[in-house]
Amino acid sequence: MIRITNAELHNLNNDFRKFQTRIAESKKQDNTYFISQLNKYQKVYKKAGLERSFADNIFNFAQRMQKIGIDDLPGIIFSTLMKMPFLNPEVRELYALKGLEYAQEKGDVIHQLARLVDLEKLYKQNKNTHKYTRILFQQEKVLISICNDFKSAKRNFKTYTRENNQLNHYEMELAKTRVDIAKVILKSNPNQAKILLEKAGKIFEREGRQKEVDFVNSLLNQIA
Repeated sequence: MIRITNAELHNLNNDFRKFQTRIAESKKQDNTYFISQLNKYQKVYKKAGLERSFADNIFNFAQRMQKIGIDDLPGIIFSTLMKMPFLNPEVRELYALKGLEYAQEKGDVIHQLARLVDLEKLYKQNKNTHKYTRILFQQEKVLISICNDFKSAKRNFKTYTRENNQLNHYEMELAKTRVDIAKVILKSNPNQAKILLEKAGKIFEREGRQKEVDFVNSLLNQIA
């Protein structure tokens, strides 16, 4: 960490505000430029030990851009925020929920899935079973949507990094999610768990994933 003076911090914050104003007022959106500048400022704030301040700043900027109708850039910010490891659980949940809300507004189901996965990991880590289960069911719903209309899902996916995942990747994720749900509701709702496991098993069989098929069968044996 590099110590900076109050005057240097003032100049940094002022420079960052000017950058945000230029972006907000620009008639032509240059996402590549935006990403490069965002990364530059993140590195500067991180070196100064002020990455949390940077996170709060860009989160507020994302909400501002949403209000004035600037597309794509809020999504870039939410993705950036979720890659920051230092965030406490409450803040991480807030950022993920806002990112999910934005992806829903844009009809971007692949980014919806990304934010749901962020929330799933958070709730699992914090042992929040109720929220964890609810998010898993949401994941299943989104994954079904992706698999049923993959072309549309890819068309609405706004990304500026390479994305090579194909349909079978999401089908496998759907199967894994169904297994995760079944494990949670195995005792409370064995009938629904059985249906989910049978659906997951068919996908695993089609993909030649014998290890996963065996695991599904072991769970089904607990229900029988």
